[in-house]
Amino acid sequence: MPTAAKLISALILAAVGWMCGELVKPLMPEGRDLSYLSPTTAISGLIVGWFYLGPRADKGLGSSGANAGTTLFVQVFVTLFAFSFSQMISNSLRKRYEGPIEALQDIFIIGFDMVVEYTTAEIAAVAILGTFVASSSAFYAARKWG
Repeated sequence: MPTAAKLISALILAAVGWMCGELVKPLMPEGRDLSYLSPTTAISGLIVGWFYLGPRADKGLGSSGANAGTTLFVQVFVTLFAFSFSQMISNSLRKRYEGPIEALQDIFIIGFDMVVEYTTAEIAAVAILGTFVASSSAFYAARKWG
């Protein structure tokens, strides 16, 4: 069921995802097609906001910080999983894996490497502040219109 909290959290987290995607672009190697980066991060924010943060927004203002922290973790995981899965499919089409288990294990290795390589203070600050704004806004939207 659509609610104001779901809509607000989805839109704010999509904007946060887009901004983080734009901040990652200068860190990527040259020659890569980056046209899909920001839309993918925005879509992951939209999904996490609608299905994860939105339904939890009416728990109380005290849980707003906890919701922000777990939402940040979920959004980072979903985004990294999407990019890692895409890279794994690309590697498997090049016959780089001996079997399916090795390919599935490589998803997490690729994701960890992305976290280490592309995490900066600016990206972390935007993500943390953005999820706190989204969580607080969703809470107030749930109180006012929910």
